[in-house]
Amino acid sequence: MQEREIKVKSDEIFLYGSLTIPDTPGPHPLVICIHGSGPLDRNENIPFMKLNIFNTLAAALADIGVACFRYDKRGIAKSGGHYYSAGHSDLVADALAVARHFEGDPQVEKLILLGHSEGTIIAPQVAQSCKIDGLVMLAPFVTPLEALLALQGAEMQRHIDSNKGLAAWFVRQYTRLAGGVVAINNRLIAHVRRTTKPVIRRGLKRVTARWIRELLEINPPAIFSKVQCPTLILVAGADVQCPPADGAKIAALIGEKATHVLIPDLSHMLRIEGDKHGFAGYAEQMKRPMEPVVAKTVSDWVLALGK
Repeated sequence: MQEREIKVKSDEIFLYGSLTIPDTPGPHPLVICIHGSGPLDRNENIPFMKLNIFNTLAAALADIGVACFRYDKRGIAKSGGHYYSAGHSDLVADALAVARHFEGDPQVEKLILLGHSEGTIIAPQVAQSCKIDGLVMLAPFVTPLEALLALQGAEMQRHIDSNKGLAAWFVRQYTRLAGGVVAINNRLIAHVRRTTKPVIRRGLKRVTARWIRELLEINPPAIFSKVQCPTLILVAGADVQCPPADGAKIAALIGEKATHVLIPDLSHMLRIEGDKHGFAGYAEQMKRPMEPVVAKTVSDWVLALGK
C-alpha cells in the first residue's frame, strides 16, 4: 500500500488529503470519504475524539485492491478556508470538487462516495452533479434536522439525568433551569433563523449558524429519492444520533439499487456498545478501534460492485 498527499482546489481554497493506492497494478476503484459533522480531519478525528474511521477503512480497502481518498474538512488541519463560517452548501461543493478532481482519471476504474453521518446527505447531492458509480452510507439519516435535533436532545437529557457525581449534578441543575436540552436546542434554532450571520455566540461557544440554517432547509427524502446508483446503507442498530429506522426508509426511497444492512449494537461511533448505552458509552468506545465488521461489510460490497 502506498499513500501520498494530494491537494484539491475547491473555489478559492485548497483541500489537503491522503490518497491510498493498493500495491496491485491499476486502474483501481476509488472510494472518496466524506465526513460527518464537526471539525473533523481526514481520519474523522478531533483532538478529544479519535474516531480513526477513514484511515481504518482506507487500509482495509487497499487490501482488496481499492484506492481511497480522505481529506481534511475546510478550515481543519491542513485544508484552507474557515470551518465556523462554512455552510452545508460549502461542504457539498468541497466534496463535489474532490469527485471532479478524480472524475475521468485513467487510474480510476470506478468512483464511489462514502459518507458517515452528515456525509450521507452530502454524497447523494454530489452524485446529482457528477458521475458516481456507487454510494456507501454509514449511519445515515433521513429525518429532517429540526426533528433530528429534538430526538438527539431528548437522548442527551436522558444521559444527563442518569449521570452520577457532583459535576453531573451541576449539569442537571443548569439544564433544568434552562428548561431542558430540547428547549435549549429550540431556542438555538430560533436564534439561528432570526440572524443571517454565519457565526453566532452562545455563551462562550461559537456556533456554526449558517451551517445549521442550511441544513434546516434541506429536504432529505427528496435528496435520497433522486439516487440512481447502487447504494450500501449500513445502519448502526444502537445509534442515538441518527435513528436506525431511517435506514429502511432510505432504502425504500432508493428502491432496488439499495442494499440495506443493519448491525445490531453498533453505535454512531461505529463501535459495538459496551455496558453503557448511548452517549454514556462513547468514552469507553473511543478506547477501541472501529468495529471490524464495518470495514468487512464495506469491502465486500465494493468488491461485488465491480463484478
